[in-house]
Amino acid sequence: MGKKGDLSPRKKAEVKALLNTKTFSNREISRRLKVSEASVRRIKKVIESGEELSPKRKKRCGRKPIFTPRSERCLKKICLENRFATTKVIKSQLQDASVNASERTIRIKLKELDFKACRPAKKPKLTAAMKTKRLKWAKQWQDQDVNFWRSVCFSDESTFEILQNKAQYVRRRPGEKFRPDCVVTTVKHPTKVMIWSVISGKGTGRLYVVKGIMRQDQYKDVLENRLIPQLREWFPNGEPFIFMQDGAPCHTARSVKAFLAENNIPLLDWPGNSPDMNPIENVWELMKREVAKDVITNKTQLLEKIIHVWNHHPQMQETVQSCIDSMPRRIKALIAAKGGSTKY
Repeated sequence: MGKKGDLSPRKKAEVKALLNTKTFSNREISRRLKVSEASVRRIKKVIESGEELSPKRKKRCGRKPIFTPRSERCLKKICLENRFATTKVIKSQLQDASVNASERTIRIKLKELDFKACRPAKKPKLTAAMKTKRLKWAKQWQDQDVNFWRSVCFSDESTFEILQNKAQYVRRRPGEKFRPDCVVTTVKHPTKVMIWSVISGKGTGRLYVVKGIMRQDQYKDVLENRLIPQLREWFPNGEPFIFMQDGAPCHTARSVKAFLAENNIPLLDWPGNSPDMNPIENVWELMKREVAKDVITNKTQLLEKIIHVWNHHPQMQETVQSCIDSMPRRIKALIAAKGGSTKY
């Protein structure tokens, strides 16, 4: 005879079929199908009550989950209070709240809660005063359309260096730690060059290689020999334009301001610590990615690569136009962030 709960779905169906005929007694059905009489009575009772022969479990089986709704809220609170907390730290804080979970379980639960471990974005530190100035500037220029921003000449300097491999990970097997293709080479004093240039809705402007540190005398030379000829080329018929430069000391010197005024070059007022509002910064990033693709070992090769990318990269002009046309969106994002950091 079968034990309680051992009947297969097929055997249960056979018992049910004989019971429905109302011809055989419980004992006869038990003898015919070789099942216990108790099983027959149990199935008969289920039929009479109108329930299913194989009802679904009312409770979940197996081990109870470690994280309850309450402990999940505790985990979220810990993550929101300290975004940089490691799973080891989180585990310790959960234990203080009487939640015993392994680091692996915590990582799985964090992934379910959409808390992903990512490298943090790097942004300039902004004080309350800086945010106020940025927000005021954004509100001042929020009504300007794309055509206005295409007439703005955005300028800036950027530094390039050789051996720019910033790889964070390398795939290697045991014993390959010091293979030449598994290490990142460094030098004590890497060769660096500082480049100045300008962009506008007309495209990319002339490059200037800064000698040492940019000071006001050298910057006046840049304006005279690079900017002014470029402006004459871009706006030959006296079309309106405006020049943008950040608040670096060499840019705001009295002699520089006097030079710009003498040459009738209007300036766009600019808030401090605002690289996210300057579209040329995105162009520099494209440049650095392209330069880093080649193995460059000396200053001459570095300069040749920079000049080639600036003047001949197929996506350069498209990138410049796209970045400048994003200015209205950048300003909206700055206002939404109340002067704080934006995604740009």
